[in-house]
Amino acid sequence: MGVAVPKKKSRTGNHPLRKRFITRHNGYAVYTVNASAVRNIAQPDEEFTNFATQNDFPDLIPKGEIWISDKSLDTEGVFFIVNALTSLKLVENGMDEEKAYQTGLQLERDLREPMTGLKFRDGKPQKEIPKELYAQEYLTLPDHQFPIHAWLVDGKIVRSLYKTDYTEGGHGYVYPWVPKDQIWIEKDLEHWEMPFILSHEYLELRLMRDVGMEYDPAHELCSKVEFDLRKGKGPKTLIRSGRRRLTKRDLPHVTREEVFQFVLENYLKSEGA
Repeated sequence: MGVAVPKKKSRTGNHPLRKRFITRHNGYAVYTVNASAVRNIAQPDEEFTNFATQNDFPDLIPKGEIWISDKSLDTEGVFFIVNALTSLKLVENGMDEEKAYQTGLQLERDLREPMTGLKFRDGKPQKEIPKELYAQEYLTLPDHQFPIHAWLVDGKIVRSLYKTDYTEGGHGYVYPWVPKDQIWIEKDLEHWEMPFILSHEYLELRLMRDVGMEYDPAHELCSKVEFDLRKGKGPKTLIRSGRRRLTKRDLPHVTREEVFQFVLENYLKSEGA
């Protein structure tokens, strides 16, 4: 059963929303959507992660709806639905939003272990990362300190082992369980979206490693850079000339020093950091 998307902020360009009704439970309707399309129109301070509600996107998601990525429905949909329903109902009953969020995460975590057979490590690194976590190497970035290997990884395994609310990508300067010379990108992302996510993660890595920024401000800044790149703005022309959007073959250019200096001059200094 398809449901019309609200007209306000509903245009997703060439990327359809693919909104599809899944189930109704406890007063909430659950839909799958094309998460990459949402990220492509969202503001830089709005981030579609593993699921979203009106609290996350008040101008896009109607009240009483839960949206989850259509890519994750079969493999992790039950975890995200339980998490979302739990935290929403707790907030309705008066619980603080952060406490409700953590409670939902814990319930999701408790479900994952018996259903996946993976014991949660709570962010603790392992001597050997499970081979099945790695799907394939995406490419190697020619960083000035050492090559950065970008891998496509199984997000379900990452969330079950290390961080329940992990999403999209990460690197070793924010997550101790990722090697310092690697960036992880979820394998189930749309392929056209991967260059934007990887650009975000690489520049965030540089800000943390080379400038000494903490994760939260570095992430916020790189979210703005990513949003601009999606719109063909910001440092895009330094990475890829012309009107065509970024593709995988353009990514080695993200490591150019003039790109990083552009980010420092136009994003970091503009925020007074």
